[in-house]
Amino acid sequence: MSRLITAVLLFHTFFTVAHAWEHLSEPEFQSALNKDEAAIIVAFVIVSLSTRPAFIGGQSKKTEHLETTWSLAIPDAKVPLVSVDCSANPTVCASHGVSSSSTIKLFKKGEALSTYIGPRRASAILAWADRVQRPVVSEVSAATLEEFKKADETVFIAFLSADDEASKTAFTNVAGRYREEFTFGMVTEDAALKAEEATPPIVKCFKPLDGDTHDFREVSDVAALEGFVKEASRPVIAELLPHTHQRLLDRGWSMVYVFAATEAERSEIRKELHSMARGYYKSLTMTTVDPLEFPDLPAKLGLDPAVLPAGAVHQLSKDRIYPYPKGMGWTSKELQTWGLDVWQGRIKPWTPPGVTTTYNDLGGRIKATQKVSMRNIPGVKIRVGGRDEL
Repeated sequence: MSRLITAVLLFHTFFTVAHAWEHLSEPEFQSALNKDEAAIIVAFVIVSLSTRPAFIGGQSKKTEHLETTWSLAIPDAKVPLVSVDCSANPTVCASHGVSSSSTIKLFKKGEALSTYIGPRRASAILAWADRVQRPVVSEVSAATLEEFKKADETVFIAFLSADDEASKTAFTNVAGRYREEFTFGMVTEDAALKAEEATPPIVKCFKPLDGDTHDFREVSDVAALEGFVKEASRPVIAELLPHTHQRLLDRGWSMVYVFAATEAERSEIRKELHSMARGYYKSLTMTTVDPLEFPDLPAKLGLDPAVLPAGAVHQLSKDRIYPYPKGMGWTSKELQTWGLDVWQGRIKPWTPPGVTTTYNDLGGRIKATQKVSMRNIPGVKIRVGGRDEL
């Protein structure tokens, strides 16, 4: 990604996004909740309730970035977006379980329906707001099928026979566990099954942003279906989140972490590396990371937190970490060239401070829950035992 493009994106964001915080007082907040039965999205804003300088700085930046995101979301929101200043209204925030960091909640009929856990991205917040107001599993007909496939960033649709109660129960069970993250629908209508040319039972995952579709047939097996939902929902380049980090590590494949300061920069990097990442989708787990969400992670990867963008590969099979060189660009060509150097042994793994090693016993500092065979590094594809390996 060129520095010029980055500069333009930052310039545009800084000068075109108006300040979004127009905080409600406690009476105004209560009035907004009780005004009618419509939904309302509330940002409980915390700059800092700590005296630690590092904590204050991190919270201030997170709040600034959230305000930018909030401003971008307001024009396209289908429901009101309002905010509450927790420093001025600590009782209000505490009554809704907000104490240490800014939190977004969706209220309906005066009650909190959902708490947002996704990335600080306007389109993701709006998609979540629509998602959690839908049924856990929506009934989809032939007339609504094509539109429903595009209803969210990730949509799962079960195509089932009307009398297949086992599959219906399993699908509803899994949908209940993941309805905060994804949208779920069910088709049993003959006309819709015919339109899709679907032979039940089958679950299809539609991802409009990546243009991908994944299929799964063991619908009545809850454990297998849940595994499919977790894997099929993974974007070509994922946005790392606290609740998905271990899920991605559990795949056992090499993790690629790319840190960038703003969503505009992370989005541009995802676009630049998308084609390359798609080629290694099954054998590589690629992510972009908001450093404000993971302030301790750069150091665990041998990176300088003050230098962004930055990145590293964590080879889980041998627990080795390879920091991406400072000063190199974030193009597919540069990343693949570096990956080839790693594979050919011209680049040694990072040695954590205080460790003396021959490179056979380094050990990383990020937990991986599986022991697996050797995996892939970007730009390298080798057949070992009939599969792609590092």
